[in-house]
Parts: sequence; structure tokens; C-alpha cells
Amino acid sequence: MKRMIWIGMMVALCLQGMAQTNKTTIVKQTASKQTTTTKKPSTTMKKTNTTKQAAASKPAVAKTDKTNFNQKTAANTQAQKENAALQQSTGYLYNPPLPYLPQKLDVLFVGNSFSIDTSTALPSILSSMGMNNVNVYVLYKGGCSMKQHYEFYKSNEKVYELYRYNSQGEVQLEKATSIGEVMQRFPYDVVVWQQYSLESGDYTTYEPYLSKLIQAYNITKLSARTTFAFNETWAYASNFKNLSKFKTQKNMWKSICTAVRKMKAASGIDVVIPCGTAVQNAREVEALKVDNELTRDGTHINNYAGRYLLACTFFESIIAPCMNRSIREDNTTYGKSTDVGQVNDSNRRLLQNCARLAVANNYEISEFAGQ
Repeated sequence: MKRMIWIGMMVALCLQGMAQTNKTTIVKQTASKQTTTTKKPSTTMKKTNTTKQAAASKPAVAKTDKTNFNQKTAANTQAQKENAALQQSTGYLYNPPLPYLPQKLDVLFVGNSFSIDTSTALPSILSSMGMNNVNVYVLYKGGCSMKQHYEFYKSNEKVYELYRYNSQGEVQLEKATSIGEVMQRFPYDVVVWQQYSLESGDYTTYEPYLSKLIQAYNITKLSARTTFAFNETWAYASNFKNLSKFKTQKNMWKSICTAVRKMKAASGIDVVIPCGTAVQNAREVEALKVDNELTRDGTHINNYAGRYLLACTFFESIIAPCMNRSIREDNTTYGKSTDVGQVNDSNRRLLQNCARLAVANNYEISEFAGQ
């Protein structure tokens, strides 16, 4: 009996020892798990910190760049909407391309004194290059706007003078004629329109008069095909009183460019004679600076360097692509040695550059004008 009791006590002690051992093992395993679990967050934090550092090391897109991009996108979208609206309101013209190598080139210029300024030096250039088959007719009424041209067409008033410019010089053909009569006088290859300079920077003054004049010409024209072009006028001198409407000379030029862009989009007249940009190019060239910023009275271009510059721009825009010639071929001396702004070997190439660069980019001042 005692033996049995002893054996039972031994068994109980063994079971108690085993239970204790199991508890210790479980505690160790639990501690191990807890240790492992507490280590994992530190690894995760290291990864998070590394990610943050990597993100911080990447160059951030500047807010100003995003703002500029958004503004440009909005401006482009607005311009597209405006152009679409203009086309719907005026109708898009199919403008035939300029004629190539015609036997004779006849151009009609419907304008004012700025048209005379643009054409006056052409005879010297045409004579110098031996071009006897080009005639430029200028229908002149001082200060005449698009609206006035339209009204004079309807009334058939004889308020215009008519001039012709060719290699033989300048000739006044009529002292008093009407726009309707001159439209039907010759089968013109090209008809050039021009707005009054003070209204050139306001597109609302162009229409509906330009569209109506084009319609009027198309029903009376003698030629089978006519290409329409537009002469972009130039900004006034900085000290001229009427410049206050635009505040600065460059603002006036930019306004003119904006209006001509709209005209081009709405009317379909895709040939621009960028006289305004050519003049602005020349104003940036130190060697071409003369009194009153290339004008003789603050508005009209000066008689020699200025008029030669405009004639070069006209030549490169209209005559050069038609006749396959370049203004680079001209070596004329325009004006006397005593004339302010005489065109000679010292400035001729610079003036030609200003014209050619304006034709290449109608609405931008070029950094290469002085080369």
C-alpha cells in the first residue's frame, strides 16, 4: 500500500514537471514572437523613410510652370473658339494661291497713304532687277478705312486717286475715280486690302466691310482667278500723340498683329504683307536707327530707308514668289547722299534682312535682324 502511494506521488511530480516545462517553452515562444513582431515595424519604417527620401530627392514640377501651361492651354482654346466663331459669322474664303511665273503681274492695292508709302520705292527695285512685267496700281484715299471703302463702293463716289508703280516709275493715272471703276479696269492677279492705321489694331473695325468688299470684287472681276492679300500696317513713333490709345509702340504693333491674325482666320486671306513687323524689326537694329523711329511725322514712314524697307517687304511677300526672284538681287541706291536714311551699301542688306525675316514670321520680332 505504501509502495502504491509512493509511486502515485512520483507520477504526480513528473506530471507537474512536464507542465512547468511546457509553460516555459510557451513563454519563450511567445516572447520570441513578440520580439519578432516588434522588429517588423522598424523595417517598415526604414522602407517608409527611404521612400520619403527618394520622393524628396525627385525634382518637383514648379507651380509656375503648371500655371503657365494651363494659361497657354486656356488661351489656345479660347483662340480656337474665337476663330471658329469668326468663320461662322463671315464665311471662309477659298483663296487661290499666288500665280507662278505669269507673263505679266498686275496688283491692285486698295488703301490710303500707307499704301503709297509701301509702294513708292518699288520702281527703283524693279528697274534695278530689270523686271518690266510688274504693275502695282494703288487706289488712294487719305485716311480711308474699311468701312469708308465699303460706303464709297456703294455710293460710287469718285473720291480716289489712282497711281501705277512699275520699272518706269510712278504715274498718276486718275485724279478722281471710284473704287468700282478701278476694280473692273484690269484683270488683276492680286488684290491687296489695308485698314486705316489707327483702326488696324481693332479687328471689330474690319468686318463686315472686308467681307462685303471681297464679295463686291468677286462679282465684278475681269480675271478668272484672283489672290487676295492684306497689308499689315506699322505702329506709330513712341512720341506720337495718338499712340496713347495703345499706351506703347509695341502694344500698338501687337494689337495690329492680333487683329490681322483674326482677319486671316475669319476671311481666309492667307497672304499677309507684314510691313508692321518689318518696321518693328528695323527699330531693334542699332545701325538702322534714325530720327523719329523710321517715320517722317510720327505715323508715315520716312522717305528713304523706311519706304525701301516696306517695298522690300511687299516684294518678298507678293512679287518674289510669283516671279521666282529674290530681293537679294537688288543693289539699288535709293535717295541722295544728302538725304536722311539714304539706302546704300552700308544699310541695304540690313533692311532686306528685316523684310525677309518679317515675311518668314509675320508676328514676331526676330533676333537675327541685325545680322
